[in-house]
Amino acid sequence: MKIKLEEKKQRKIVYDILNIFFDHEDIIFTEDDFDLAIGHEEIFYKGKVYSFVDNKSLKRTLYEILSALTGYESPWGTLTGSKPSKLLKAKSLEEIKETYKVSDEKIRLLEEVKSEQERLSFDEKVFSLYINIPFCPTRCDYCSYPTLVGPHHDRGAYVEYLIREIEEIDLPRDLDSIYIGGGTPSFLRADETINLLAAINNKFTYQEFTFEAGREDTLDKAKLEVLKAGGVDRISLNPQTFNKNILKSLNRPYDYDHFLNIYKKARDLGFIINMDFIIGLEGESSKDFAKNFKILGELLPDNITFHALAIKSGSKYKEKDLAGERDQALIISEKIDEFTRKFSYKPYYLYRQKNIVSNLENVGYQRNNTSQRYNIIINEEISNIIGLGMNANSKLKNGNKFRNPRNLRDYYQGFDEILRAKNKMIKEYLEDING
Repeated sequence: MKIKLEEKKQRKIVYDILNIFFDHEDIIFTEDDFDLAIGHEEIFYKGKVYSFVDNKSLKRTLYEILSALTGYESPWGTLTGSKPSKLLKAKSLEEIKETYKVSDEKIRLLEEVKSEQERLSFDEKVFSLYINIPFCPTRCDYCSYPTLVGPHHDRGAYVEYLIREIEEIDLPRDLDSIYIGGGTPSFLRADETINLLAAINNKFTYQEFTFEAGREDTLDKAKLEVLKAGGVDRISLNPQTFNKNILKSLNRPYDYDHFLNIYKKARDLGFIINMDFIIGLEGESSKDFAKNFKILGELLPDNITFHALAIKSGSKYKEKDLAGERDQALIISEKIDEFTRKFSYKPYYLYRQKNIVSNLENVGYQRNNTSQRYNIIINEEISNIIGLGMNANSKLKNGNKFRNPRNLRDYYQGFDEILRAKNKMIKEYLEDING
């Protein structure tokens, strides 16, 4: 689809709608030889003129033109924002459906997420803590995060800086949630993990403590026991898919028997277990994906998060123009709904991303009332989050933000100034809310 666009500042708005119907490589902005032209207040397509008055009506009009052209109606309609549940603070479900042409299925999903979140209580003045471990054994082809790949990096030195940041950050002792993510936090050695957890427990108390133990090839029974002894009550074991050939193509080594042994040990230790899966991996059809439902029906983890693939700059998928098929992703999405209802999983958080396959969504499901507080806090921006470590973000309820450097060198070299700036931000916030 070749587009002529007079108002360059509207490019993102137009691209977001085009991305619902076309793969990114099929979208071309041009000055001549165009299929569709968008002026200041009019869209020209196949000899017809369509008027719009603002950006909202531009999105809706363009969506209706392309829907008629392709025969496809997106389940989220014209909605391209990352957190549609935020709309519920200003609009009713019926208004969202009408304004954005959202399907009944997604309206029901929003309603169920809202219901689950309302079962929990949060204090917007309380802090949660995110700790980033930026190391991975290998880089998966869909990944775009700034991680340090391979065993040669000095993870011990990084943990020492983290411990210092934990000890010197001026946060209240009582936190809501702690989340250690990455990267692959379980890539740390057992002794490094012991030291990190000890520093956390010496400084803070918390309602919930999650450790991302995403890759089975970085885990053994001893590491799980270290996590349990260190106060961790939730872990993520993230297959992304149980299809070994797909994982191999992603550069993500996988041993299913070892995974099952780790899962059983984690169950025996009493962890609340989440598993992540990705919809839209290149080469994985809806028929292939059905294997995941079969195994999940046998394992029944406490939480499951289904992510619709979002192609991001910096990933091998972006470089190679790889992605799963749109129609297959939609079928998988329908099967997820069937599976979660059959096994009494309830959706408790939802968010969306740019360039997400089939204009779908990422949804976390829980059973037996095991919703993860941290996921709700960060996605709904309910209370304050302070990030520690390379590339970690902090965001307070007053809107103030801080981002640690995206590379290890700058994190180390600027450590003292980073800590001073973050502590100043926290102090000012606490003084403001406490009068």
